[in-house]
Amino acid sequence: MTYKDRLHCWAIARLLPTQQWIIVARFRSRSDADGHFQFLRQTIPHVKFEVVFDLSGDSNRLSSLARPSNPVSSPL
Repeated sequence: MTYKDRLHCWAIARLLPTQQWIIVARFRSRSDADGHFQFLRQTIPHVKFEVVFDLSGDSNRLSSLARPSNPVSSPL
């Protein structure tokens, strides 16, 4: 994992109907992730999103289909 990839460890994951998670965005800070999470929750209320701490190292946003091993759910 490169240094740049390690900087973006907060992510927003979307729950798919097949009970798998997909990473839709990565952020440097928890507050940035929470802000974007609130925006997504308001604009797409019927879709389940979670803020997670992800160190998987997969820099491709849409190819991470496995559920993160230790997600940190947002209290929002």
